[in-house]
Parts: sequence; structure tokens; C-alpha cells
Amino acid sequence: MPRPEVPARSRLGRLDALRGVAAVIVLVHHVSMTLPQIATAYESSAGVVLFSVGWWATLSPLKVLVAGPEFVLVFFVLSGFVLVRSPLAARQANTSYDWGAYYPRRIIRLAAPVLVSLALAIIWIVLVPRTVGAADGPWLARQDTPDLALGNLLQEASIIGETQRPDINPPLWSLAWEMWFSLLLPVFVVIAALSRRPAIAPVGRVLAWAAFWCAIASVGYVTATQPLMYLPPFALGALLAANYDELQRSSELLLASARGRVIGWAVAALGPFLLVIYWMLRPLTSGVWSEVTLSMRVTGAFVIVATVAFWPTKAPRRQTPSRTGRLLAWFGSISFSLYLVHFPIVVAFALLAGQGRWWLGALVSVPLSLVLAQLMTRWVERPAQALGRRVGASVSKRMPAPASRR
Repeated sequence: MPRPEVPARSRLGRLDALRGVAAVIVLVHHVSMTLPQIATAYESSAGVVLFSVGWWATLSPLKVLVAGPEFVLVFFVLSGFVLVRSPLAARQANTSYDWGAYYPRRIIRLAAPVLVSLALAIIWIVLVPRTVGAADGPWLARQDTPDLALGNLLQEASIIGETQRPDINPPLWSLAWEMWFSLLLPVFVVIAALSRRPAIAPVGRVLAWAAFWCAIASVGYVTATQPLMYLPPFALGALLAANYDELQRSSELLLASARGRVIGWAVAALGPFLLVIYWMLRPLTSGVWSEVTLSMRVTGAFVIVATVAFWPTKAPRRQTPSRTGRLLAWFGSISFSLYLVHFPIVVAFALLAGQGRWWLGALVSVPLSLVLAQLMTRWVERPAQALGRRVGASVSKRMPAPASRR
């Protein structure tokens, strides 16, 4: 088979922008949870008044604007798409991928910012004691008295040892699955390669594999089996990367006609709808059906990433990007650091603002999170990437060369 082409920079730029949007939505989600009415409606739909702030934020289509946990799955699909490309290209070209360099590079790239974010979270917790009253809402109440004991610190710092909700910096729960996927990347590369076998038409093949992984995720949600819940999104991203060329050509052919554009826009709208369909149906479902509708957010995340990745790019009318484009690009550049640092800041300033003044806490915590994310990107994340590359190259040199390279 031919070696997969590297996606155009414009397409990768759109995926980076999507990553930035996802990080901002996670931030907005946590800020919204400092409002007791929204936090209470998030816990239960019982008694939520129609058109109240809690209804708009949890039971209406506007939920997509504060769908923090759902957009974490978008992160997972994006990671699957990006990470599998290079080793899959090497596999398709019958050359060896440098796994000796990959593992230390990836581990350092994830671990160093995580450890710094954990240290920053401890500082915020010490500076602003977590004394929460019942009137602050159920979400802030859960942030009371985090466990700073050495054992808990080591467990959260280990990353892969904490797949439940961490106590000190809760967003780190997703980094455990990022790390597990990174360690299991060779397995995902093999599975992605299998999806390229031309037994059926490319689009039909991709849809069949996507249905399979979404079904696995549904089983995971119904049975509360976390690996089945959180690893399929990575596989869905790998599926898109493995079939990139065929999907790109198919999307361009589809959207070349007026009827195709109608279908395309319908699919584009379907992604956000499926991402939050659980919330709109929550008052009507229970038991197994509630878990099934919750699992639909995996499909929604997949459709969102696929839409952004494969929507045809028009020739640019000007060389310089628009202000919106520059802003989205900046969000994308700081997305990882923003995701890691914002949570304790949001909690700290919500408590400092006091009851009934969540907006005052947000006025401080949002810009402060963005500034700190920029600083962490500059002084922690990028140096960690450079260190990872150096260590990876050093490890690779010490390893025996593969037979194909001799």
C-alpha cells in the first residue's frame, strides 16, 4: 500500500484550533459549575425549572458550550489521530519506526507538565484553604479538604496510577488514559493498519470500524468498565489517520455538489448534537438507556474531529490569518497547559469571591488561567518537549539497529 500522505498544515492547524476550543470549553465548564444553580442541575435534572439558568446549561442544546467532560473525549480522538500517523506511515512504507526514541520522548512530554501542574495545585490549595459551605453548591463542596498526604501525592504524580477522579488536580484523570494510550500505541497502530484492508469501499470500511468502536464504548458505559469507555476514542482517532487519504477524497467529492453540502452540514451538526444528547434526554431515560445515551458522546466526539479534519480547505484569500484565526491558534498552542493549570485557580477564586459572586471569581480566574497557561507552555511544556527529544535520541543511539536498517 502507498505511504499515507501527511495532512496539509491547514488541516492540522484546524485540529490544533479544535484542541484549543476544547480546552476553553473545559475551562468554561468548570467556571459554570461554581454557580450553585448550574451545579445542582448538573447533579440531577429533577426540579430544574424550564428556561432557568440550570436548564439552559444542562438540558438545552447550549449545553455544548459548557460540555467539559464531553470535550475531553475530543482530546482523546485528536490524540489518536496525531500519534498514530508517524508509526503507521513507517509501517506502510515497510520501514522501522524508532520506538526507542518515541517512548522517552512521549513520557517526558506528558509527565513533566503534569508534575509541575500538581505542584501548582498544591500551592493554590495551601494559599486558599478549601472551606466550603452548603450554599456554595454541590460541585464546590466536592473540592473541600483535598488529600495532601504523601501517598496520594505519589499516586497522582504517577499518572497511570490514577484513573479515578484525582483529589488534588482532578483534570489529571484524563492524563492517565493519555499515558495508557501512549504506552499501547503499537497495538493501536496495528489495529489502525487493519482498518485499511480494502475488503469494502473506503467510507463503508471506516463506518464499519467506527460503529465497532462506538459499540465497544457503549458496552464500557453500560458495564462501567473504564478501559472500554476511554480507549475507543483513541482508536477512532487512529482510524481517521489510517484512512486519511480516502476520507479526504471522499469528503471533497461529497461537498462538491449542493446535495452533498447539505449532507455535510447535517453531519457537522450531528457531532455536537450527539455529544450532548445524553443531557437533553436525561429526564426521559434511566438505567441502561441512560448509559447508552451517555456513550453517544464518543460518537459525537468522533464526528466533530472527522468534520474538522476532512472539511475541504479553500484557497486562502490572504496570507495573514484573521484575528479569530490567530486567537484559535493561540488557544491551540496553550491548550495542554491550560487544561492542566486552570482547575485549582477556578476553585480558589470562586471561594475568595464568596457566595453569590461567582462572576467575580470568573473575572479573575479565566484571564489568570490563560496567562499562567502561556507561561507554562513557554517555560515548562516546550522545554519538556526539547528534553524528551534529546533523551529519546540518546536512548535510540544506545539501542541495536533494526535488521531492516543494517
